[in-house]
Amino acid sequence: MKTNRKNLKDQRQIVDAKIHSFLSLRDILMPPQGWLKTVRNALGLSAAQLAKRMGAQVSDVLHLEKREANESVTLASLQRAAKAMNCRLVWAIVPEQPYESLSDIVEKRAQDLAEQLVKSTDQTMRLEDQGIDSKLSQKQTRELAEELVRDGDQRIWEPLKGERDDR
Repeated sequence: MKTNRKNLKDQRQIVDAKIHSFLSLRDILMPPQGWLKTVRNALGLSAAQLAKRMGAQVSDVLHLEKREANESVTLASLQRAAKAMNCRLVWAIVPEQPYESLSDIVEKRAQDLAEQLVKSTDQTMRLEDQGIDSKLSQKQTRELAEELVRDGDQRIWEPLKGERDDR
């Protein structure tokens, strides 16, 4: 099934606008004991009181807090606990530093792939004594990167030479 490239670009811009407000929060680390226990303690709410508000057992709350700290909790259970504390769970997937948008990520991946492709082609041409100069190489790389982004070329997500595939 062929992806509508214009829709892909539009969708990326819409998502970029939505996640923009989360970017300032991306460097905030979860407290070592987890947000649930941290917020519960800050509210002065005991595990027993939270359990009662959730219609659960104290052991369920303690287990939930432990699972959150170990990053093995479900969003549904965190939402339920947050609601019982008159709070709201908010989550997002945001670009890592230094990226400011999904578009930045796509453009960087396309640039890296274009550099790799142009360099490979140039090496082959040099073997045939037909290499290109640096300015032309840079121009070809820039144009190829723009084309990769414009076409939504899926190759940008393949592992690049020297890159591990287990991010």
